[in-house]
Amino acid sequence: MKAVYSNTACPKLVKWMAIVAALVGVACFGLYLLQVFNGEGVRLFLYISAFLLIYGAMFYGEYLLLTITVDEEKDTITDSRHKKYPLKVSQIKTATYKVNRKGKYRSLFLHDTGVGFMDIRTSKENAHLIVNQIRKVNPAVEINTANYL
Repeated sequence: MKAVYSNTACPKLVKWMAIVAALVGVACFGLYLLQVFNGEGVRLFLYISAFLLIYGAMFYGEYLLLTITVDEEKDTITDSRHKKYPLKVSQIKTATYKVNRKGKYRSLFLHDTGVGFMDIRTSKENAHLIVNQIRKVNPAVEINTANYL
């Protein structure tokens, strides 16, 4: 069984929003450079603020476009950012829920018996579903919680 876990319900919309954000950010940066070379400093704050806002929106769009694929038939788990380097589900030794000092969930960290690892930034609900599916294939997986700053 192959299951795909995504951080968004409509990835095509997020993809187009990220592209538009990138184009608007480049346009704001171009306008900023024109203002700097013309010597006008009145609207610089507006251009820099818009550029930074759009730049941050691109990173949030990248987070939303992340998908994790767990394929029980091929015995692999794949992150959409690192498709060339899947982890073997049967070789996963630990699954660690990373939480901050206050106990809020941050990410899921998978480590196999060798040097392979995967840091999955997804919601807590998706992390639970991923761990449950991994435990179906490999019931020997240790489940840990680690506090990170």
